[in-house]
Amino acid sequence: MTIGTHTLDIVMVGRSILSSARNPVAELYRGLINELAHHGHRTTYLEPYDFGGIAHRDMLRSPYCEVWTYGDVDTLLEEYLPAIQSADLVLLASDVPETNRIAQWICAEARGITVYYDTDLARTAHVLASLEACSNCLSRCTIGAFQLYLSTTGGPALNELARNYGLQHARPLYESIDPFAFYRMDIERSYDLGFLGNYKAERSELLDNLLIQPARTTPNRQFVVAGDSYPDSQAWPHNITYLEHLPGTNHVDFYNRQACSLVLGRNDRRQLGYTPSRQLLSAAACGVPVLTAPWDGLDDFFEVKRELFCVDGEQDVLDVLYGTDEATRRKVGSYARARVLASHTTSHRAEQLLGYWQEVAD
Repeated sequence: MTIGTHTLDIVMVGRSILSSARNPVAELYRGLINELAHHGHRTTYLEPYDFGGIAHRDMLRSPYCEVWTYGDVDTLLEEYLPAIQSADLVLLASDVPETNRIAQWICAEARGITVYYDTDLARTAHVLASLEACSNCLSRCTIGAFQLYLSTTGGPALNELARNYGLQHARPLYESIDPFAFYRMDIERSYDLGFLGNYKAERSELLDNLLIQPARTTPNRQFVVAGDSYPDSQAWPHNITYLEHLPGTNHVDFYNRQACSLVLGRNDRRQLGYTPSRQLLSAAACGVPVLTAPWDGLDDFFEVKRELFCVDGEQDVLDVLYGTDEATRRKVGSYARARVLASHTTSHRAEQLLGYWQEVAD
């Protein structure tokens, strides 16, 4: 059996794919499913019915897969058993309510390849190491039952997890972007530097060093921050524009209005390394020069100084913004965009998933 001659029936169980407000990784699954459909494969997506979440949906229905809902896990296990048993590939997404119970059911009943896709390896590793109770995480007994363990984090952290818990096949399946959603626009650059991300206390000091302080140092320049819940935004200097809520449909415009874009992932993911964020890939795909704090494995995804800038403090930021000529910055942005289009699109990830399926099936 080869992928090229066989249409796969795929079942995925995850958080809502119809609401990116309720599910931070909805776009990841939408892109993956869309590309699988372009390859000729059929996907059925099972998600818990959210009685209060319909108003938050930004997609009424998926054009590339069937979306079935279930009211509770008992209903899932009873009504969708035939779908699980007939699928060529059954994928369980991380952070689903009653993850462990669903995982045990899938691994016991599925006849095709079983896959767990972990989009928060930092939390998984912490929960397993500390033996904390977590309804949305796998247990030590269940994690090794899947034939294929995928993660948006690669490198040593994934390898260590595989060794510690006897994972049969542990492979990275990194974040990706749709090149038709993130692209270069010929519009006015309104800001010298911008940042997109909700407030997180653990990275507030880093944001202060790499954007707030540079803004104070250069009051005649323009900066922008977009994201929810910043408690001290009123104390920011006047040359920082604060956008408390920015819809996803406006992200491409937001990136293209910046001369440079600051990208800071979550602290735990930067500590693990080997975790390119969607924000990093999105900004790079727009051709905007990216500044980021260094993390292990970064040079596996982008060539530092050629495709992006690493910054450790305020002076590094000022050196890039005002000590590097515009032509050089534009070239860096162009090289980063080319790298994303060559290696980090949803099409690449779908092909990798199919390759992993073939590896296990053989």
